[in-house]
Parts: sequence; structure tokens; C-alpha cells
Amino acid sequence: MSAITWTHTPPSWTASVHGETVCTLKGKDIGGWTASWSGERLWPAPAHLPKATPQATRFFMDLDEAKAAVEAALNS
Repeated sequence: MSAITWTHTPPSWTASVHGETVCTLKGKDIGGWTASWSGERLWPAPAHLPKATPQATRFFMDLDEAKAAVEAALNS
């Protein structure tokens, strides 16, 4: 299990592991949050679009949902 540190610098949150930034969450004007990986990591295609290309950024409706998804991805 990775030790994830969250840093809040409005309007974004940054996830770090061992001092290295791995993901940034940014609030959107329309509501919701985008989670963008740093480096080579990609979000898998959603289950309802299995042929979609994996992307570096994914949209979430809720900050807690976005943080949980980042933590789950880093701990898998």
C-alpha cells in the first residue's frame, strides 16, 4: 500500500507518493473534478466503452470519489 500525501493548493489537490507528484485533481467551473496523472500512467477505458483509448485525465462528479479512485489505482 502506497503512502499517499494530499496537498491542497486552491483550486487543485495534488497526490504525492514519497515526495513525487503522481496525480492532480482540479475543480471545474461546471462542477466536478478532473484527475490527471503525471507521467506515463493512464486511466483505463470505462466499462461501458470498452474500445475507448485509455486517457491520462478522467472526470469525477465528487472530490471524495476522485480521491478514492486515485488511491485505489495507486494501491492496485
